[in-house]
Amino acid sequence: RFLCLCETSRPRRAECGSAAAMGEGLASYLGQSFYHSSIVPLLLLTLLLAWLARPSTSEAIPPGFRSFQIRYLAGWCLCVAADWLQGPYVYALYSAYGFSKHEIAQLFVAGFGASMLFGCFVGSLADQFGRKKSAIAYCICYMLSCSATHVKSFWVLILGRIAGGIATSLLFSCFECWMVSEHLKNGFSGGLLSYMFSLMFTLMYVVAILAGILAQSVADTFDFHQVSEGSPFWVGGATTSFDASMVCLVAGALLITVFWGENYGTSPDSENQGALQVLASAGRLLAQDNRMWLMAVVVASFEGSMFAFVFNWTPALASEVSPPPLGVVFALFMMACMC
Repeated sequence: RFLCLCETSRPRRAECGSAAAMGEGLASYLGQSFYHSSIVPLLLLTLLLAWLARPSTSEAIPPGFRSFQIRYLAGWCLCVAADWLQGPYVYALYSAYGFSKHEIAQLFVAGFGASMLFGCFVGSLADQFGRKKSAIAYCICYMLSCSATHVKSFWVLILGRIAGGIATSLLFSCFECWMVSEHLKNGFSGGLLSYMFSLMFTLMYVVAILAGILAQSVADTFDFHQVSEGSPFWVGGATTSFDASMVCLVAGALLITVFWGENYGTSPDSENQGALQVLASAGRLLAQDNRMWLMAVVVASFEGSMFAFVFNWTPALASEVSPPPLGVVFALFMMACMC
């Protein structure tokens, strides 16, 4: 009997030892820095507030809605994860390549400028050529942008930033357009459309938090180094978050290709407006309605402040004594946004 008791107690001791090791590992992880130790309290607050403000609907769910919901949100989450994974390490990567702050500013402006210019046409182009094709184009453009980060060349990085700016315009236009068009085509209600948008942006911040932690993990796992002496190609370190982004982009493109149908901004029998005609219509609307100017100024002011923050937060936290865990800091930012 004594031997039997010993035998049965061994798995329990092993489980206790495993649990203790996990507890020690978690304590060690959270104790690395002030930023790491801030994860638990801020995460608990985020979970509480997110639960209180969780998306819900009192409407009956019609047949086919859940399938549509899963198809769209799965593609959206993968594609927006690809965007968030790059956030923590853009500035850090350019700095690691030895570029000055002025040169890094030029790289950022190239991306912002490309997004601004292409954003004027992206809506009408997606309407004409198809929102599904535009979503796949987003994946391709961002994969090109991520690939460029492995090359220590200012002009290659500039081209990558331009591709990334175009991709950003596609992400925040054609995905929503596809979803709204499919929603209405299926005859789902306006209340369910609001529910979809609530889920979409709630999941976006959940994905952003996870992306920050994942980006930190992969950047810490692989050392930043040159492929070979004299080569312009670099791997590891900050570049790994862009590699993780490419994995999400490939998965997202495959999912969209297989499970999304195509839709357009106009019916086949209607006349398509060209991009210049759309811009002319927008100009006339601005001239006729002062509220449009006011809205434009408010949006531009908000976005301008965000772009200034995006550029400055990494160098503002820089420290030679205790380098900040940029992925963790990014995740903390996203928790604060979700609150």
